[in-house]
Amino acid sequence: MKNTRIIPLLCFILFMFSCSKELELNPFQSLSTGEALADLPSMKTAVFGAYDAIQSLGYYGREYLVMPETEANLVYLSIANSNRFIPSYTYLWIPADGDITDFWNLAYAAILRANNVINNIDALEGDAAEKNQIKGEALAIRALAHFDLVRFFAKQYTNGNPSTDLGVPIVLEASISEPPRNTVEQVYTQVIADLTTAKGLLRDEGIYRFSPNAVEALLARVYLYKGDWANAETAAGNVIGAGYELADDVVAMFAGPGSSEEIFTLRNEMSENRGSDNLGNIYIPAGYGDIRVTTDLMDLYEPGDSRANLIFQHTNGEFYQSKFIEQDGVVGLHSPKLLRVAEMYLIRAEARFRQNAADPDVLSDLNAIRLKRGATQMMSLPNGINDILAERHRELAFEGHTAFDYWRTGTKMVRQQCNTGLEVSGVCEIEANDFRTVHPIPQREMDVNQSMIQNDGY
Repeated sequence: MKNTRIIPLLCFILFMFSCSKELELNPFQSLSTGEALADLPSMKTAVFGAYDAIQSLGYYGREYLVMPETEANLVYLSIANSNRFIPSYTYLWIPADGDITDFWNLAYAAILRANNVINNIDALEGDAAEKNQIKGEALAIRALAHFDLVRFFAKQYTNGNPSTDLGVPIVLEASISEPPRNTVEQVYTQVIADLTTAKGLLRDEGIYRFSPNAVEALLARVYLYKGDWANAETAAGNVIGAGYELADDVVAMFAGPGSSEEIFTLRNEMSENRGSDNLGNIYIPAGYGDIRVTTDLMDLYEPGDSRANLIFQHTNGEFYQSKFIEQDGVVGLHSPKLLRVAEMYLIRAEARFRQNAADPDVLSDLNAIRLKRGATQMMSLPNGINDILAERHRELAFEGHTAFDYWRTGTKMVRQQCNTGLEVSGVCEIEANDFRTVHPIPQREMDVNQSMIQNDGY
Protein backbone atom coordinates (compact mmCIF):
# COMPACT_ATOMS: atom_id res chain seq x y z
CA MET A 1 0.00 0.00 0.00
CA LYS A 2 1.40 3.38 -1.00
CA ASN A 3 1.49 6.01 1.71
CA THR A 4 0.93 9.73 1.51
CA ARG A 5 3.54 12.33 2.30
CA ILE A 6 2.41 15.81 1.53
CA ILE A 7 4.58 18.91 1.22
CA PRO A 8 2.67 21.01 3.79
CA LEU A 9 2.89 18.20 6.32
CA LEU A 10 6.61 17.72 5.67
CA CYS A 11 7.06 21.38 6.46
CA PHE A 12 5.16 20.89 9.68
CA ILE A 13 7.21 17.88 10.70
CA LEU A 14 10.34 19.94 10.17
CA PHE A 15 8.87 22.49 12.59
CA MET A 16 8.50 25.11 9.89
CA PHE A 17 5.66 27.63 10.02
CA SER A 18 5.39 27.87 6.23
CA CYS A 19 6.76 26.10 3.18
CA SER A 20 9.73 27.60 1.42
CA LYS A 21 10.02 27.46 -2.36
CA GLU A 22 12.82 24.94 -2.14
CA LEU A 23 11.93 22.33 0.43
CA GLU A 24 14.86 20.69 2.22
CA LEU A 25 14.02 16.99 2.66
CA ASN A 26 17.17 15.69 4.32
CA PRO A 27 16.26 16.37 7.98
CA PHE A 28 13.00 14.45 7.64
CA GLN A 29 14.59 11.65 5.66
CA SER A 30 17.37 11.23 8.21
CA LEU A 31 14.80 10.97 10.98
CA SER A 32 12.81 8.30 9.15
CA THR A 33 15.88 6.12 8.63
CA GLY A 34 16.35 5.86 12.37
CA GLU A 35 19.53 7.93 12.58
CA ALA A 36 17.92 10.11 15.24
CA LEU A 37 16.15 7.11 16.84
CA ALA A 38 19.10 4.97 17.77
CA ASP A 39 18.07 3.99 21.31
CA LEU A 40 15.04 3.57 23.52
CA PRO A 41 15.21 7.04 25.13
CA SER A 42 15.04 8.66 21.70
CA MET A 43 12.17 6.34 20.76
CA LYS A 44 10.27 7.42 23.87
CA THR A 45 10.93 11.04 22.97
CA ALA A 46 9.51 10.39 19.51
CA VAL A 47 6.34 8.92 21.03
CA PHE A 48 5.97 11.96 23.27
CA GLY A 49 6.29 14.04 20.12
CA ALA A 50 3.33 12.15 18.67
CA TYR A 51 1.33 12.85 21.82
CA ASP A 52 2.30 16.50 21.47
CA ALA A 53 0.85 16.61 17.94
CA ILE A 54 -2.57 15.36 19.05
CA GLN A 55 -2.47 17.75 22.00
CA SER A 56 -1.87 20.78 19.74
CA LEU A 57 -4.33 23.65 19.36
CA GLY A 58 -5.47 22.48 15.93
CA TYR A 59 -6.28 19.00 17.22
CA TYR A 60 -7.41 18.02 20.72
CA GLY A 61 -6.00 21.23 22.14
CA ARG A 62 -9.14 22.96 20.90
CA GLU A 63 -10.28 22.75 17.26
CA TYR A 64 -11.16 19.04 17.02
CA LEU A 65 -13.15 19.24 20.26
CA VAL A 66 -14.96 22.46 19.34
CA MET A 67 -15.91 21.94 15.68
CA PRO A 68 -18.18 18.89 16.32
CA GLU A 69 -19.99 21.01 18.91
CA THR A 70 -20.44 24.17 16.83
CA GLU A 71 -21.76 22.03 13.98
CA ALA A 72 -24.50 20.72 16.26
CA ASN A 73 -27.25 22.25 18.39
CA LEU A 74 -26.06 22.31 21.99
CA VAL A 75 -24.08 25.53 21.56
CA TYR A 76 -24.33 28.60 19.37
CA LEU A 77 -21.83 31.11 18.02
CA SER A 78 -22.61 34.54 19.35
CA ILE A 79 -22.95 37.52 17.02
CA ALA A 80 -20.30 39.12 19.24
CA ASN A 81 -17.44 36.83 18.27
CA SER A 82 -13.74 36.80 17.46
CA ASN A 83 -14.27 35.35 13.93
CA ARG A 84 -13.42 31.85 15.11
CA PHE A 85 -15.47 28.76 14.16
CA ILE A 86 -17.77 30.63 11.77
CA PRO A 87 -17.42 27.97 9.01
CA SER A 88 -18.28 25.13 11.38
CA TYR A 89 -21.34 26.90 12.79
CA THR A 90 -22.66 28.09 9.41
CA TYR A 91 -21.54 25.06 7.36
CA LEU A 92 -19.85 27.43 4.92
CA TRP A 93 -16.83 25.19 4.51
CA ILE A 94 -14.14 25.94 1.94
CA PRO A 95 -11.16 23.65 1.22
CA ALA A 96 -8.74 26.43 2.22
CA ASP A 97 -10.19 26.68 5.75
CA GLY A 98 -7.40 26.96 8.30
CA ASP A 99 -9.00 24.82 11.00
CA ILE A 100 -9.48 21.77 8.79
CA THR A 101 -6.01 22.22 7.30
CA ASP A 102 -4.41 22.40 10.74
CA PHE A 103 -6.21 19.28 11.90
CA TRP A 104 -5.22 17.33 8.76
CA ASN A 105 -1.57 18.32 9.16
CA LEU A 106 -1.42 17.63 12.88
CA ALA A 107 -3.13 14.24 12.60
CA TYR A 108 -0.68 13.14 9.93
CA ALA A 109 2.18 14.61 11.95
CA ALA A 110 1.16 12.34 14.83
CA ILE A 111 0.95 9.38 12.44
CA LEU A 112 4.36 10.04 10.94
CA ARG A 113 6.02 10.42 14.31
CA ALA A 114 4.37 7.19 15.44
CA ASN A 115 5.53 5.45 12.25
CA ASN A 116 9.13 6.45 12.90
CA VAL A 117 8.89 4.45 16.11
CA ILE A 118 6.86 1.52 14.82
CA ASN A 119 9.15 0.92 11.85
CA ASN A 120 12.46 1.23 13.69
CA ILE A 121 12.11 0.03 17.28
CA ASP A 122 12.22 -3.74 16.66
CA ALA A 123 15.82 -3.50 15.39
CA LEU A 124 17.06 -1.84 18.59
CA GLU A 125 18.66 -3.52 21.57
CA GLY A 126 16.98 -3.03 24.91
CA ASP A 127 14.43 -4.25 27.42
CA ALA A 128 11.67 -6.12 25.58
CA ALA A 129 8.87 -4.85 27.83
CA GLU A 130 9.99 -1.26 27.36
CA LYS A 131 10.17 -1.72 23.60
CA ASN A 132 6.67 -3.20 23.61
CA GLN A 133 5.33 -0.29 25.65
CA ILE A 134 6.78 2.34 23.32
CA LYS A 135 5.63 0.51 20.19
CA GLY A 136 2.17 -0.07 21.65
CA GLU A 137 1.72 3.61 22.41
CA ALA A 138 2.83 4.52 18.89
CA LEU A 139 0.35 2.07 17.39
CA ALA A 140 -2.47 3.45 19.54
CA ILE A 141 -1.67 7.02 18.53
CA ARG A 142 -1.55 6.04 14.86
CA ALA A 143 -4.94 4.35 15.23
CA LEU A 144 -6.49 7.34 17.02
CA ALA A 145 -5.30 9.78 14.35
CA HIS A 146 -6.51 7.63 11.44
CA PHE A 147 -9.88 7.17 13.16
CA ASP A 148 -10.29 10.88 13.82
CA LEU A 149 -9.35 11.69 10.22
CA VAL A 150 -11.77 9.22 8.65
CA ARG A 151 -14.77 10.29 10.71
CA PHE A 152 -14.05 13.94 9.91
CA PHE A 153 -13.20 13.76 6.19
CA ALA A 154 -15.42 10.86 5.09
CA LYS A 155 -18.96 9.57 5.34
CA GLN A 156 -19.72 7.72 8.54
CA TYR A 157 -19.33 3.94 8.39
CA THR A 158 -22.95 3.38 9.49
CA ASN A 159 -24.40 6.05 7.21
CA GLY A 160 -22.88 5.22 3.82
CA ASN A 161 -21.23 2.48 1.81
CA PRO A 162 -17.93 1.88 3.62
CA SER A 163 -16.57 -0.58 1.06
CA THR A 164 -16.70 2.09 -1.66
CA ASP A 165 -16.88 5.46 0.16
CA LEU A 166 -13.56 7.30 0.06
CA GLY A 167 -11.87 7.62 3.43
CA VAL A 168 -8.39 9.05 3.97
CA PRO A 169 -4.93 7.82 2.97
CA ILE A 170 -3.56 5.16 5.31
CA VAL A 171 0.01 6.08 6.21
CA LEU A 172 2.18 3.25 7.51
CA GLU A 173 5.63 4.53 6.56
CA ALA A 174 7.46 7.83 6.32
CA SER A 175 7.70 8.15 2.55
CA ILE A 176 7.05 10.70 -0.15
CA SER A 177 4.27 9.74 -2.56
CA GLU A 178 0.86 10.81 -3.82
CA PRO A 179 -1.54 7.94 -3.12
CA PRO A 180 -5.28 7.89 -3.62
CA ARG A 181 -7.61 7.74 -0.65
CA ASN A 182 -8.31 4.37 0.96
CA THR A 183 -11.92 3.36 1.51
CA VAL A 184 -13.66 3.97 4.81
CA GLU A 185 -13.73 0.22 5.42
CA GLN A 186 -9.98 -0.11 4.82
CA VAL A 187 -9.24 2.68 7.28
CA TYR A 188 -11.39 1.07 9.98
CA THR A 189 -9.72 -2.28 9.36
CA GLN A 190 -6.29 -0.68 9.87
CA VAL A 191 -7.41 1.19 12.98
CA ILE A 192 -8.77 -1.97 14.60
CA ALA A 193 -5.66 -3.96 13.64
CA ASP A 194 -3.37 -1.32 15.18
CA LEU A 195 -5.41 -1.16 18.38
CA THR A 196 -5.61 -4.93 18.69
CA THR A 197 -1.83 -5.21 18.33
CA ALA A 198 -1.23 -2.32 20.72
CA LYS A 199 -3.40 -3.87 23.43
CA GLY A 200 -1.15 -6.92 23.56
CA LEU A 201 2.01 -4.80 23.94
CA LEU A 202 1.03 -2.24 26.53
CA ARG A 203 1.18 -2.12 30.29
CA ASP A 204 -0.55 0.43 32.52
CA GLU A 205 1.54 3.60 32.84
CA GLY A 206 -1.32 5.76 34.14
CA ILE A 207 -4.07 7.79 32.53
CA TYR A 208 -1.79 10.23 30.70
CA ARG A 209 -0.45 7.58 28.32
CA PHE A 210 -2.16 4.85 26.34
CA SER A 211 -2.75 1.74 28.44
CA PRO A 212 -4.47 -1.58 27.66
CA ASN A 213 -7.71 -0.19 29.10
CA ALA A 214 -7.41 3.03 27.10
CA VAL A 215 -6.94 1.01 23.91
CA GLU A 216 -9.95 -1.16 24.82
CA ALA A 217 -12.02 1.99 25.41
CA LEU A 218 -10.98 3.42 22.06
CA LEU A 219 -11.87 0.10 20.43
CA ALA A 220 -15.33 0.35 22.00
CA ARG A 221 -15.78 3.76 20.38
CA VAL A 222 -14.49 2.54 17.01
CA TYR A 223 -16.82 -0.48 17.08
CA LEU A 224 -19.73 1.82 17.95
CA TYR A 225 -19.01 4.02 14.92
CA LYS A 226 -18.64 0.91 12.80
CA GLY A 227 -21.97 -0.49 13.95
CA ASP A 228 -20.30 -3.62 15.32
CA TRP A 229 -22.63 -3.75 18.28
CA ALA A 230 -21.47 -7.05 19.79
CA ASN A 231 -17.83 -6.01 19.90
CA ALA A 232 -18.75 -2.52 21.13
CA GLU A 233 -20.69 -4.05 24.01
CA THR A 234 -17.86 -6.42 24.90
CA ALA A 235 -15.11 -3.82 24.75
CA ALA A 236 -17.07 -1.25 26.75
CA GLY A 237 -17.99 -3.90 29.32
CA ASN A 238 -14.35 -4.93 29.69
CA VAL A 239 -13.41 -1.35 30.56
CA ILE A 240 -16.35 -0.88 32.93
CA GLY A 241 -15.23 -4.01 34.75
CA ALA A 242 -11.65 -2.77 35.08
CA GLY A 243 -12.23 -0.78 38.25
CA TYR A 244 -13.08 2.72 37.03
CA GLU A 245 -15.82 4.53 38.96
CA LEU A 246 -18.26 7.24 37.98
CA ALA A 247 -17.32 10.46 39.75
CA ASP A 248 -19.37 11.51 42.76
CA ASP A 249 -18.99 15.20 41.90
CA VAL A 250 -19.10 15.94 38.17
CA VAL A 251 -18.14 19.60 38.68
CA ALA A 252 -15.05 18.67 40.67
CA MET A 253 -14.17 16.04 38.07
CA PHE A 254 -13.84 18.68 35.35
CA ALA A 255 -11.90 21.07 37.60
CA GLY A 256 -8.74 19.10 36.93
CA PRO A 257 -7.33 15.79 35.71
CA GLY A 258 -7.03 12.57 37.68
CA SER A 259 -10.59 11.58 38.61
CA SER A 260 -11.83 8.01 39.09
CA GLU A 261 -13.61 8.19 35.71
CA GLU A 262 -10.64 8.93 33.51
CA ILE A 263 -9.21 6.27 31.25
CA PHE A 264 -7.07 8.43 28.97
CA THR A 265 -6.43 12.15 29.50
CA LEU A 266 -4.15 14.55 27.63
CA ARG A 267 -2.40 16.29 30.51
CA ASN A 268 -1.79 20.02 30.10
CA GLU A 269 0.65 21.41 32.63
CA MET A 270 0.69 25.04 33.75
CA SER A 271 3.76 25.49 31.56
CA GLU A 272 1.56 24.64 28.56
CA ASN A 273 -0.70 27.62 29.15
CA ARG A 274 -1.76 29.01 25.74
CA GLY A 275 -3.26 32.14 27.25
CA SER A 276 -6.28 33.33 25.29
CA ASP A 277 -6.15 30.17 23.18
CA ASN A 278 -6.68 27.79 26.09
CA LEU A 279 -9.59 25.48 25.29
CA GLY A 280 -11.92 26.97 27.87
CA ASN A 281 -11.49 30.55 26.73
CA ILE A 282 -13.54 30.08 23.56
CA TYR A 283 -16.49 29.27 25.85
CA ILE A 284 -16.27 31.62 28.85
CA PRO A 285 -16.78 35.39 29.30
CA ALA A 286 -13.30 35.74 30.81
CA GLY A 287 -11.91 34.59 27.46
CA TYR A 288 -13.36 35.03 23.98
CA GLY A 289 -16.77 33.80 25.13
CA ASP A 290 -17.81 33.24 21.52
CA ILE A 291 -19.60 29.92 22.05
CA ARG A 292 -22.60 29.82 24.36
CA VAL A 293 -25.10 27.22 25.53
CA THR A 294 -28.44 26.82 23.74
CA THR A 295 -31.86 26.20 25.16
CA ASP A 296 -31.69 22.91 23.22
CA LEU A 297 -29.28 21.61 25.85
CA MET A 298 -30.76 23.46 28.82
CA ASP A 299 -34.13 21.82 28.15
CA LEU A 300 -32.57 18.34 28.38
CA TYR A 301 -31.69 18.69 32.07
CA GLU A 302 -34.22 18.06 34.82
CA PRO A 303 -34.04 19.70 38.27
CA GLY A 304 -31.36 18.10 40.40
CA ASP A 305 -29.18 16.91 37.52
CA SER A 306 -25.68 17.94 38.60
CA ARG A 307 -24.52 18.16 35.00
CA ALA A 308 -26.57 21.35 34.69
CA ASN A 309 -24.23 22.83 37.31
CA LEU A 310 -21.57 22.94 34.59
CA ILE A 311 -23.63 25.70 32.91
CA PHE A 312 -23.93 29.20 34.36
CA GLN A 313 -25.80 32.36 33.49
CA HIS A 314 -23.75 35.50 32.92
CA THR A 315 -24.84 39.03 33.78
CA ASN A 316 -25.70 39.48 30.09
CA GLY A 317 -28.44 36.88 30.55
CA GLU A 318 -26.81 34.28 28.29
CA PHE A 319 -25.59 30.85 29.37
CA TYR A 320 -22.01 29.53 29.23
CA GLN A 321 -20.43 26.20 30.03
CA SER A 322 -17.76 25.74 32.71
CA LYS A 323 -16.42 22.25 31.99
CA PHE A 324 -13.17 23.83 30.87
CA ILE A 325 -13.26 27.03 32.91
CA GLU A 326 -9.99 26.71 34.86
CA GLN A 327 -7.23 24.33 35.90
CA ASP A 328 -4.43 24.91 38.41
CA GLY A 329 -5.55 28.50 38.74
CA VAL A 330 -5.11 29.17 35.01
CA VAL A 331 -8.24 30.47 33.30
CA GLY A 332 -9.33 28.30 30.40
CA LEU A 333 -6.60 25.69 30.86
CA HIS A 334 -7.91 22.14 30.59
CA SER A 335 -6.64 18.59 30.23
CA PRO A 336 -9.05 16.89 27.80
CA LYS A 337 -10.51 13.65 29.12
CA LEU A 338 -10.52 11.81 25.80
CA LEU A 339 -11.81 8.55 27.23
CA ARG A 340 -13.78 8.18 30.45
CA VAL A 341 -15.95 5.45 31.88
CA ALA A 342 -19.25 7.33 31.53
CA GLU A 343 -18.85 7.07 27.76
CA MET A 344 -18.35 3.32 28.12
CA TYR A 345 -21.73 2.98 29.86
CA LEU A 346 -23.32 4.97 27.05
CA ILE A 347 -21.62 2.87 24.38
CA ARG A 348 -22.69 -0.36 26.04
CA ALA A 349 -26.25 0.91 26.43
CA GLU A 350 -26.51 1.80 22.76
CA ALA A 351 -24.84 -1.42 21.62
CA ARG A 352 -27.23 -3.48 23.75
CA PHE A 353 -30.23 -1.53 22.47
CA ARG A 354 -29.20 -2.04 18.85
CA GLN A 355 -29.05 -5.78 19.42
CA ASN A 356 -32.19 -6.07 21.57
CA ALA A 357 -34.28 -2.99 22.29
CA ALA A 358 -36.04 -4.85 25.13
CA ASP A 359 -32.81 -5.70 26.97
CA PRO A 360 -33.31 -4.41 30.56
CA ASP A 361 -29.58 -3.85 30.89
CA VAL A 362 -29.91 -0.89 28.52
CA LEU A 363 -31.76 1.01 31.22
CA SER A 364 -29.34 -0.25 33.85
CA ASP A 365 -26.42 1.31 32.00
CA LEU A 366 -28.19 4.62 31.45
CA ASN A 367 -29.40 4.78 35.02
CA ALA A 368 -25.93 4.06 36.39
CA ILE A 369 -24.98 7.48 35.04
CA ARG A 370 -28.26 9.26 35.68
CA LEU A 371 -28.50 8.30 39.34
CA LYS A 372 -24.87 9.27 39.91
CA ARG A 373 -25.62 12.70 38.40
CA GLY A 374 -28.75 13.26 40.49
CA ALA A 375 -31.25 12.69 37.67
CA THR A 376 -34.31 10.50 38.14
CA GLN A 377 -34.29 6.86 37.20
CA MET A 378 -35.35 6.17 33.62
CA MET A 379 -38.08 3.51 33.48
CA SER A 380 -38.49 3.18 29.71
CA LEU A 381 -37.25 4.46 26.37
CA PRO A 382 -40.36 5.89 24.70
CA ASN A 383 -38.29 7.51 21.97
CA GLY A 384 -35.96 4.57 21.44
CA ILE A 385 -32.47 5.43 20.24
CA ASN A 386 -33.23 9.15 20.56
CA ASP A 387 -33.47 8.75 24.34
CA ILE A 388 -29.98 7.25 24.35
CA LEU A 389 -28.67 10.07 22.15
CA ALA A 390 -30.24 12.60 24.51
CA GLU A 391 -28.37 11.01 27.42
CA ARG A 392 -25.15 11.23 25.41
CA HIS A 393 -25.87 14.94 24.88
CA ARG A 394 -26.41 15.51 28.61
CA GLU A 395 -23.25 13.68 29.60
CA LEU A 396 -20.80 14.39 26.76
CA ALA A 397 -21.79 17.94 25.78
CA PHE A 398 -18.82 20.11 24.69
CA GLU A 399 -16.47 17.10 24.50
CA GLY A 400 -16.43 16.73 20.71
CA HIS A 401 -19.11 14.07 20.18
CA THR A 402 -22.36 15.83 19.34
CA ALA A 403 -22.28 16.32 15.56
CA PHE A 404 -20.67 12.91 15.06
CA ASP A 405 -23.54 11.33 16.98
CA TYR A 406 -26.02 12.85 14.57
CA TRP A 407 -24.12 11.81 11.45
CA ARG A 408 -23.25 8.25 12.47
CA THR A 409 -26.86 7.53 13.47
CA GLY A 410 -28.33 9.16 10.36
CA THR A 411 -30.23 11.66 12.51
CA LYS A 412 -31.22 15.13 11.30
CA MET A 413 -29.61 17.89 13.37
CA VAL A 414 -32.22 20.48 14.36
CA ARG A 415 -31.44 23.72 16.17
CA GLN A 416 -34.50 24.79 18.15
CA GLN A 417 -32.61 27.92 19.17
CA CYS A 418 -31.70 29.32 15.77
CA ASN A 419 -31.61 32.81 14.27
CA THR A 420 -33.10 34.43 17.36
CA GLY A 421 -30.86 37.45 17.07
CA LEU A 422 -28.27 36.14 19.52
CA GLU A 423 -26.53 33.85 17.05
CA VAL A 424 -24.56 34.18 13.88
CA SER A 425 -27.02 33.40 11.10
CA GLY A 426 -26.76 29.74 10.19
CA VAL A 427 -28.68 26.68 9.13
CA CYS A 428 -31.44 25.65 11.53
CA GLU A 429 -31.44 22.01 10.46
CA ILE A 430 -29.34 19.73 8.33
CA GLU A 431 -29.75 16.14 7.24
CA ALA A 432 -27.12 13.59 8.19
CA ASN A 433 -26.48 12.78 4.52
CA ASP A 434 -25.99 16.42 3.49
CA PHE A 435 -22.61 16.79 1.76
CA ARG A 436 -21.66 19.51 4.27
CA THR A 437 -21.51 16.97 7.12
CA VAL A 438 -18.35 15.64 5.44
CA HIS A 439 -15.54 18.17 5.51
CA PRO A 440 -13.55 19.17 2.42
CA ILE A 441 -10.06 17.81 1.87
CA PRO A 442 -7.69 20.73 2.55
CA GLN A 443 -6.83 22.72 -0.54
CA ARG A 444 -3.10 22.46 0.12
CA GLU A 445 -3.39 18.68 0.01
CA MET A 446 -5.36 18.88 -3.23
CA ASP A 447 -2.66 21.12 -4.72
CA VAL A 448 0.26 18.76 -4.06
CA ASN A 449 -1.33 15.32 -4.40
CA GLN A 450 -2.53 14.68 -7.94
CA SER A 451 -4.16 11.39 -6.83
CA MET A 452 -6.32 13.07 -4.19
CA ILE A 453 -10.06 13.31 -4.88
CA GLN A 454 -12.09 16.08 -3.28
CA ASN A 455 -15.27 15.29 -1.38
CA ASP A 456 -18.57 15.85 -3.18
CA GLY A 457 -19.93 19.39 -3.16
CA TYR A 458 -16.63 21.25 -2.77
